[in-house]
Amino acid sequence: MNNITSQPAHLRFAIAPGVSSCRLSALLELQRAQEPEVSIGFFEVAGDELLDGLREGCYDVGVSLQGSSDPVIQTQPLWVESMAVAMPLRFPLLDQASLTVADLQDYPIFRWRAETCSLLDHRLLSHPPADQQNLQYVTSFEMMALWVSAGYGVGVSAQSRIKRAHGWGISMRPLDDGPYEIVTHLHRPQGQANSVSVRFESRALHVAQAQGA
Repeated sequence: MNNITSQPAHLRFAIAPGVSSCRLSALLELQRAQEPEVSIGFFEVAGDELLDGLREGCYDVGVSLQGSSDPVIQTQPLWVESMAVAMPLRFPLLDQASLTVADLQDYPIFRWRAETCSLLDHRLLSHPPADQQNLQYVTSFEMMALWVSAGYGVGVSAQSRIKRAHGWGISMRPLDDGPYEIVTHLHRPQGQANSVSVRFESRALHVAQAQGA
């Protein structure tokens, strides 16, 4: 009777824009390998919508670049990504091993809002208004890479993303006046979670520790 009436294991997983696809892929691969019987429902939502959905019971667990101090949501950091500069393969700054935000101010700078980094955004906006005209926001990393590879300026994004885009005609240089970092957080409702969510959280922490070593 229990086998007939029991519900199949299911995880409602919400993902906000900007989360590192490399580590997230490793987590989902581990989840599928260890619990292939668990079906996963994916929800791509903005950070605020993700937290609201967790409060309202729409999702079991979520990942985003947004921290939370809400007492009804348990939040913990998983992995950290350093920000870097994406440049065309032929560019005046390529002879420098590393750069600062000030080095970029003579060039158009493309920025993907989803990769929230408060210190970096503050530095980019702290220059005179004439310089701020060079800061242009795009809707995705791919759009940023398109403008950069075509030679229209530089981009600032996570190092791992820029490295994987080398084949698109993009070079990477680290930023050394930071640290400029984005942090992926794991969120779930506070209190007793279902066993599937607990095991998923444990795997997320394992991936974070393994790739941070």
